[in-house]
Amino acid sequence: MSVETFDTDQGGHMLDASGVKRPAVAVMCEAGALFDVRYPPSGWERPMGLGAEYPLVQSGVHKGRPRHKYVVRADTEQVLGLHSHAYPETRGGYRFLADIADTTFPDSTVACTLFGVGEKVAVVQRLGEAIDLGDGDWIHPEILWTSSFNGKWATAAHNSTVRFVCQNQIVNSHSLLKVRHTVNHDNLVEMRASILEKAIYRAESIANMARILKDQTYTNGQFSDLINTLIPKNYKDQSVQTFRLASRKHDALWDYWCKERDRDQTVGPNRWQAYNAVQGAEQHVINSTVRRQVKPERALEKAINGKTPLADGAMRVLYKGEG
Repeated sequence: MSVETFDTDQGGHMLDASGVKRPAVAVMCEAGALFDVRYPPSGWERPMGLGAEYPLVQSGVHKGRPRHKYVVRADTEQVLGLHSHAYPETRGGYRFLADIADTTFPDSTVACTLFGVGEKVAVVQRLGEAIDLGDGDWIHPEILWTSSFNGKWATAAHNSTVRFVCQNQIVNSHSLLKVRHTVNHDNLVEMRASILEKAIYRAESIANMARILKDQTYTNGQFSDLINTLIPKNYKDQSVQTFRLASRKHDALWDYWCKERDRDQTVGPNRWQAYNAVQGAEQHVINSTVRRQVKPERALEKAINGKTPLADGAMRVLYKGEG
C-alpha cells in the first residue's frame, strides 16, 4: 500500500528508438531507467540530538519492523515513494521490468519513458507484423509495460497500437495482465503466447474498424459539428479563459484535420481521418502541452491513465454512432 504518492510532474525523459527493436535492458539503460534504489525507514529526528525515532509494527510476523519506508534513488537521493512495511523491495531499480520484457519478448523494445524523477516508467515493445490499411497507411501492434515506485501504476502490460504515418498511439488503459516483481521465467514464457494473441487481436480489430471508417466520407461541415460536440465553444455562456482554451483546442483539431485530409489526395476525406485528426491533436498537442512547453511523456501518461476524452468521444460518434 502506498502511504503518500510522490509525483513531481517535473523532468521526465522519453527515449524513442525510432522503431529499431533492441533488448529492453539496453533501451532502458539509455533512457536512464536502471538506477538503483534503497528503502530507508520513515521516522523523525528527536530533539536535542537524541537520534531518530521510527514507528514500529506492533504485532504479526513483521512485528518490530519500521512501519513505513521510503523508496529513494541511490544516485540522486530523490524520494520516489513512501510505503508500508509490506511493500516488496527490489534491487536494481526497474531492472526487474527489463528482465520481464526481455524474457517475454526478446529484442523487441523500441521506446522507454521515465516520468518525473523516476517515480514511473513505461516501456514499449513492438510485436508481430505491421498491418496494411491501404493507401500507405500502416498500423503495428505493441505492448506497453508500466511500473512505478510511487504506487500509482502496477507492474502491468497494456495493449497499444501505433500508426506509422503520424505516430499516433492508441493505448488501452485497461491492463492485459499484472505481474509481480518476482515472477519467474517459466511463468513469463507461458504468458507470452496469451499476450501476443491479445495484442494481435486488438490490432486486427482496430484495422477492421479503420477500414470501415475509411469507406465513409466525411466533410468539413461534419468535422466542425464533431469538434463542437466534443468541445463546446460559446463566448456568451463561457468565461473568457474557458472560451480561449476551447478555441485553442479547436485550432489544434482543425490543424490536424487539414493534415489528415491533405496527406493523401487519392482518397477523399473520411471518418478514419477524422478520428486520427482528433486523436492526433489530443496526443501531440492538447495533452502534451504544459505552460506552452511540449512534453510528449505527459500525453503518454494520460493515455495510460485513460484520460483521452476527445479520442474516446470521437470514436463514439464516428464508429458507434453516438451523439
